[in-house]
Amino acid sequence: MTERATTTREPTLPTGIGGPLSPEQQHQLADAYAALLPRSDRIADDISVQLLDVEERWYAEHPERAAELRASTRAHIRSGIERLAGMPDSGTRSIDLWRETGRRRAQQGVPMSVVLSAYSMGTRALWEALLEVGQQREIPATVLLHAGHLLWAGLDVQNQVLRESYRREELTRERHDPARIAEVVDGLLRGRGSEPDFATEAAGLLGLTQDADVMCLAWLPDESMPTDTSVRERLQDAGLISYWRMHGSHVLGIAPVRGDDATRVRQVMARTVRGRVGTAISRDGLAGFLTAHQNALAAAGSIPRGSDAVADIVERLPEAMLAANPGLTSLLVEETVRPLLHVSGVTRDVLLETLVAAVRHGGSATHAAEDLVCHRNTVIYRVKRIEELTGRSLDDPRDRLLLSLAAIALREDPALGGPTAALRPAT
Repeated sequence: MTERATTTREPTLPTGIGGPLSPEQQHQLADAYAALLPRSDRIADDISVQLLDVEERWYAEHPERAAELRASTRAHIRSGIERLAGMPDSGTRSIDLWRETGRRRAQQGVPMSVVLSAYSMGTRALWEALLEVGQQREIPATVLLHAGHLLWAGLDVQNQVLRESYRREELTRERHDPARIAEVVDGLLRGRGSEPDFATEAAGLLGLTQDADVMCLAWLPDESMPTDTSVRERLQDAGLISYWRMHGSHVLGIAPVRGDDATRVRQVMARTVRGRVGTAISRDGLAGFLTAHQNALAAAGSIPRGSDAVADIVERLPEAMLAANPGLTSLLVEETVRPLLHVSGVTRDVLLETLVAAVRHGGSATHAAEDLVCHRNTVIYRVKRIEELTGRSLDDPRDRLLLSLAAIALREDPALGGPTAALRPAT
């Protein structure tokens, strides 16, 4: 084994009260936060001591938890100060710290209320430290009030991310019954997702909420069938739930997704698996599962054999439609570009390369010439030759569509007769 661009977006923190700060006020505030950085470990350790005093029973019998709490709190406080001071992060983003904390505390069985209490303590400690520095630097009260509003409003965002990560880990731990999951997936593959009672029960088991879509994945390994354990664990490390099952010649995956989750799933898959992976989203929840599964399989099947790639059906629509009916694809090539394939030598490659550039730019000789690094008149001459040989006109929208599809078909399957180099997509 070797998965969603792309980067994960940081949550948007609320704006302050009283309108935006002036550049001078922003600079004052950033400097005040930066002045807290040398004290960040001390602030964090004070928070850890308070939390251990209040919630001793969750940590007293587990010394390793207390040590982890201290290290985690230090990382949180330092990351928070750096972000508020406008400094570059030191390698770990705040949102990743929040997600990992939610996941780890769920694994340890620490109640969510205890975790949220720690975040409240941290926000209060930062607020009090900022007030102290602000008074020393004579920062106007309105500016400090603005900063306080941002701090406490930001706590809501932190808690939201943490709750989601904590709950996902709970679902993975409490509901991961392989036999029951397999039974539900089998039912979905028989089309039972459209049955209200079954769909409700399945959604509860799979951890689907009303605002979540269903992402289907079809994984076609080129080698012997691998285990899906590593994939599930990698997705879980990224705060994503997934379920996997062998189905015929491919591995079927199901993942509840919201926001940019789908992009993140594809990113994890791209980093984790070997082989071809197709994805598709059901916006209708489990009712659209069968269609999404078929689309994901079509996307995977449209990726050239021997490739290690992850693609969504939306990105591969022409390729998937061509791959779905090899007979029609061969006929398409025969009725459009076959005469070009009979041209010998370098001329064949030049004509095919010109065809690709011309259809990519809607028949524009000027833009095609920029791609090909040649004179516009040269492109016009070559296009005229292509039209004479094929009997198709690039000025006719239907002919241009057919030629474009034929070029895609040749690029995807060189066995149809097209030289791979000449038909390589533009970078």
